[in-house]
Amino acid sequence: MSLFHFKSILSIFFLLAGLIAVICMLTLMGRAERKISAVFLRRMHKGAGVVFAILLLMISYFCIKYVAMIGDKLSLRAVFHGVLALGLIIVLALKLSIVGFYKQFLRYVPGLGMTVFALAFVVFCTSAGFFFLSTSQKPPEPEKQPSAVSPEGDAQLGEALFDNNCSFCHYADRFYTKIGPGLKEILKKEKLPVSKKPATPENVREQLLNPYKNMPSFESSLSEEEIKNLLAYLKTF
Repeated sequence: MSLFHFKSILSIFFLLAGLIAVICMLTLMGRAERKISAVFLRRMHKGAGVVFAILLLMISYFCIKYVAMIGDKLSLRAVFHGVLALGLIIVLALKLSIVGFYKQFLRYVPGLGMTVFALAFVVFCTSAGFFFLSTSQKPPEPEKQPSAVSPEGDAQLGEALFDNNCSFCHYADRFYTKIGPGLKEILKKEKLPVSKKPATPENVREQLLNPYKNMPSFESSLSEEEIKNLLAYLKTF
């Protein structure tokens, strides 16, 4: 299972925990007659809130790791996603502070709780919606006569470049998906795994500079010589 899919599964349970907490809160506050005891509902609310907070920390760790790897190449979608997530964390921290230390403001806690869930729902839906829209796009037609890039390069230097720029999302020596597809024998295949263009050095270079779908661009961070070194390294598998 790739890191991306693992994070997506965590996000589903994260949203479910928030939904359970909200339902328990609304039942406690909005219904005079309840089939479930108030004590049980409070415990369910607290337990779901703890799970929600733990999953938020885990997902945030993966996201921060991704941002650290990408640097200043974040897409507009990723920036929007990050701003919403930061707002969610701030509101949740404010709510927990009031519950723990500033009980004179407890009347604001239900509203803050609803705001936290609303932000979580928006973050989840925008990310999931973008993913399904991007994966449903029809890939571009393969190029009929791609030009060639010189395969010469230093594989040892290419290995260091791969570790620093590519290893977070790709395996070089495996076929398995990490976040992006495994790159083993990538230049021996008929087509590239995502764009479906012919698997030539020129098209790998083009994917690095002007990527298809979610991959960040390395146009400003990799020179032509470094790209040749990366290609030389990929040719060793």
